[in-house]
Amino acid sequence: MWRSSGSTPSSSRMVELLTLSLRECPATLRRKRLDQNVPAKLLADQRRGEALRRILVSRYYGNFHQSGGRRDSLTSFGNGPLSPVGPGRSQSALGVPGGLSRGEMTLAEVQCHLDKEGASDLVIDLIMNTTSDRVFQESILLAIALLEGGNTTIQRSFFCRLTDDKNSEKFFRVFYDRMKSAQQEIKATVTVNTSDLGNKRRDDDSQDRDVPVRKKTRDLAVTMTEDVKEQLIEASSATKKAFNSYRREADPEDHCSSTDGLPSTGAKNHEEKMSFVIVIMQPILRFLQLLCENHNRDLQNFLRCQNKKNNYNLVCETLQFLDCICGSTTGGLGLLGLYINEDNVALINQTLESLTEYCQGPCHENQNCIATHESNGIDIIIALILNDINPLGKKRMDLVLELKNNASKLLLAIMESRHDSENAERILYNMKPKELVEVIKKAYLQGEVEFVDIQEEEDARDEEEHDAASPRNVGHNIYILAHQLARHNKELSIMLKPGGASGDGDEALEFYAKHTAQIEIVRQDRTMEEIVFPVPSICEFLTSESKLRIYYTTERDEQGSKINDFFLRAEDLFNEMNWQKKLRAEPVLYWCSRNMSVWSNVSFKLALLMNLLVCFFYPLEGVHGETNFRAPTFSPHTGSQQ
Repeated sequence: MWRSSGSTPSSSRMVELLTLSLRECPATLRRKRLDQNVPAKLLADQRRGEALRRILVSRYYGNFHQSGGRRDSLTSFGNGPLSPVGPGRSQSALGVPGGLSRGEMTLAEVQCHLDKEGASDLVIDLIMNTTSDRVFQESILLAIALLEGGNTTIQRSFFCRLTDDKNSEKFFRVFYDRMKSAQQEIKATVTVNTSDLGNKRRDDDSQDRDVPVRKKTRDLAVTMTEDVKEQLIEASSATKKAFNSYRREADPEDHCSSTDGLPSTGAKNHEEKMSFVIVIMQPILRFLQLLCENHNRDLQNFLRCQNKKNNYNLVCETLQFLDCICGSTTGGLGLLGLYINEDNVALINQTLESLTEYCQGPCHENQNCIATHESNGIDIIIALILNDINPLGKKRMDLVLELKNNASKLLLAIMESRHDSENAERILYNMKPKELVEVIKKAYLQGEVEFVDIQEEEDARDEEEHDAASPRNVGHNIYILAHQLARHNKELSIMLKPGGASGDGDEALEFYAKHTAQIEIVRQDRTMEEIVFPVPSICEFLTSESKLRIYYTTERDEQGSKINDFFLRAEDLFNEMNWQKKLRAEPVLYWCSRNMSVWSNVSFKLALLMNLLVCFFYPLEGVHGETNFRAPTFSPHTGSQQ
C-alpha cells in the first residue's frame, strides 16, 4: 500500500500528495465536457499539463505491474521527451491500468479509488499512532478530502474499520484528549476584545470635556462602573501575560511543539493569537461533521457511545468546547461578545455546524445529550441568538449574522421530530419570548434597510435570496424557531400573531408568516409529523395556471407516486418562475403573457364564429344573384375537377 522500492517519502508528504490528488481539476468541474469556446492553445496546454502530472505521480509512486499488482520505483530517468505512460504500458494518473485520468474522473470516483487502495485505513492508523502534529494535521485534511461531498462509501469504510478493530478505542481517545487540551489552552490564554472599549472610553472622555459639571455628576455611578470593569480587564490581561511567560520558561519544548504544525506563510498573525492546539480543532470538528453527513445514524451514535471498555462521548466534549471558547466559564453570558472576534468566529461556526450534524436526522439520543448536559452550552447557543455580539457586530455584521443563523439551526435540530416538550421547555427556560420576537423584527428591519441601499443594482434581489446569512434569511430561521417553540408557550404564540401583544413590527411578522409553509409527512413508524419550511420569494412568480395543471395532472395511482412525479416536474417549474421573474422587467411583454389565456379564448371564439359563418352561408352567391360561387367538385369518372 503506497510503497516503492526506492526512497520512501515521509508520512506527512505522502498524506499531503493524496490530499492534493482529491482536489477538483478544471475538467471535472466542467463535468467531463470540453467547452468549444476554449482556444486550441489552452486545450493543448491542459493536455501537456495532465501528461506532466502523470509522469510526476508515476515517478513518485513507481510504475504499476499489471501481473503482480506491485509498484517499482523509477531510479533512472532519461532525458527524452515527456510521455504520459511508459512503453507498452497503459497507466492512469492514479495507477489504474487502462483507467481514466484524474481530469476525467469525478471527485467521488477518486475518493472510492483511494479507499480501495487503503487510504481510509491509512488515515485511521496515522491518527492513532502518530506523535507529530504536522502528520496529524495532514491526516485530518486527507480524511476531510475523502469524505467531502458526503461520500457514503467512505463513511461505511470508516465505520466498519472502527467497529471491527479492537484498538479503535485509541482513535476516539486521540480526539477526546485533543478537545480537552484545547479547552485547557483556551482557559489559560483567554483574552477579551478591549480595543473598542478603550476607544469608547477615550471618546467619552473627549465628550465630557464640554459637558457641564452638573451633568457629569449625574453619570458618576455609570462612569465608575465602566472604570472598574476596564481595570478588571486590564488586570486579567496582565495576569495572562505573566502566566504565559512562566509557561515558556518552565517548559520551552512544549511551547515550541504547540506551534509545530502551523503553516509558515499566510498565517503568522493568526498563529500569534491562537496556538496550534486550538487551531487544529477546526479541521477536527469538520471531520466529525462529515462523518455524520447524510444523517448517518450509525456514526452519530458511535461518536457518543462506542460500546467499548472506555467510552468517549465526543458529542458532549464538542458542546463543552463551545461553552469554553465562548467564555461562559469566566463569567455571565452578558460579556459573550468580548470573547468572540474575527480570529475565532470561524471555529465557533464550525462547532455549531458539527453539533447540528450530530442531531439532524433526527438522532434523539444526541438531542437529549446536548439539551440535558450540565454545562452552559445550550445557554450559550441561546445567547448567540438573543444578544448583540459587540464589538464584532460593529465591524463585521456578516459574521454575526452567520453565527445567529447557525445557532438557530442548531436549536431547530435539537427539537427536530420531537413529540414531547422536554427539549423545548429546556430552551424556553432561559429565553424570554419578548426578546426572541424583538430579534426577529430587528433582523427584518435590518434586511429592509440593506435592500433599499442596494435596490439600484440589477441583481440585488438575487444576491439576497442566495445569501444564506442575509438579515432577512436569518430572521426567517429565527421566526421558524419561534414558531416551533410557540407550540409549547402560549405567550410566545400570541406575540407571533400580527397585531398581538405589541403592534410594533407587525410588518415583519406578516412577511414571515406569509412566506412560511408547512407540510405533513409520515415517518417509517407511521407517525405523522409537521415540517415547517421557508417559502422562497421566487415562488411568488409561479402562475395560477401552472399550479392548477400540477394539481390535476400529477400521478396519484399508487401510494407515494405523486411525490416522485412532482419532483420530476420541479425543474420545469423553477425555470418557469425564473422566466416570469425576467418578464416583470418588461411591462408590455408581461401584460401580454399575463393575458395569454384571454387571447387564446378570443382566438378560439373568432375561429368558431368564422366556421359558423361558412357553415350557414355556403355556397356563397353574388351580390345580385347573377353569379353562383360554388366549390369545385371532383368527378370520379373523368378524374378531373369540374
